[in-house]
Amino acid sequence: MKDLLLYLFYQLIVRPWLTLIIGVRFSNRQVFDNVRQFIVVANHNSHFDMVSIMAALPWRKLKNTRGVAAADYFGKTSFSARLMNFFFHAILIERHRKEGAPSAIEILDGHLKAGKSLVLFPEGTRGQAGVIADFKKGVAILLRDNPGIPFIPVYLDGFGRVLPKDKWLIIPLVCKVRFGEPVYPAGQDVDEILEKVRDAIFKLKDKDERDRNVFDYK
Repeated sequence: MKDLLLYLFYQLIVRPWLTLIIGVRFSNRQVFDNVRQFIVVANHNSHFDMVSIMAALPWRKLKNTRGVAAADYFGKTSFSARLMNFFFHAILIERHRKEGAPSAIEILDGHLKAGKSLVLFPEGTRGQAGVIADFKKGVAILLRDNPGIPFIPVYLDGFGRVLPKDKWLIIPLVCKVRFGEPVYPAGQDVDEILEKVRDAIFKLKDKDERDRNVFDYK
């Protein structure tokens, strides 16, 4: 019942609000139709990034997908942790590993082995709007160790202006969520996989397209 209520919430409230009020445009959402399990990977500039990706998922995929977030930010209180669990099925990861505790890779790998899908931002955190930080190797390690699971690249454009880091005022502007085709990077090492992930994300940006994540275009 919880998963059904969550799906209806996204379909009847969140997605219409994103498209009609904020100005979000979704492209190629049908990529999820023919994959059972996956890792969504995307660039990251705003809290709207996760919301928009989850709102695009079909019912059977949404209930089996886990958003990955930082425990020190989103799990500061039991209330915020419960909200993250309800809205994103969130896996809250400690950025500073405690002695004897499982690593983030071990935790996420366990969810993949249990048949769950993940939404990951390889930059690890929201960066400066329009600036792409170095990708962390964690996603590549997970893909290497789970060769039967594809990654689905997503390019997010405009969310850095709608709700920039450390800001709370939402500014309705045109945003784009572009999904690429699933990629199975089997038989490659971690660095090669990471490069493939990065390339797949930024190939979704149209050639010579201006970056809508920032107000100043150069």
